[in-house]
Amino acid sequence: MNLFDQFYISIYQKIKKKQPKRAAGAARFYVSLLQIGLFLLLGVFFMKFSKQMKLTFLTTTNSWLMFIGITIFIVFKNWLGYNGKKRSVLFSKVSKHSSKHSLLALVVFQFLVYGLAFVVSKAA
Repeated sequence: MNLFDQFYISIYQKIKKKQPKRAAGAARFYVSLLQIGLFLLLGVFFMKFSKQMKLTFLTTTNSWLMFIGITIFIVFKNWLGYNGKKRSVLFSKVSKHSSKHSLLALVVFQFLVYGLAFVVSKAA
């Protein structure tokens, strides 16, 4: 079970207490946003690095189109992955009341990823 699976289970268990019908979608949305944010951070870092090294192998327009394509792929991959058999296997491995991460820590982590991507994008 990887880190994103643990985040999915934590979010699912926290939201299921208040809104059981929306728990799976909200957990999948959180994991997708987190993966997209990490990819954005990595992409911005490499764009800034290649700009400082004066490498021109990818234009800004092409990189944003590639980012949109990978974003669609991440959402589709999570939609397929966290519906059905994988989700039932994940929940069979974890006990009913063991949520390792607090909701506040998960939300703060999400904001930190996007904040760091913003800081890196504004760097010289």
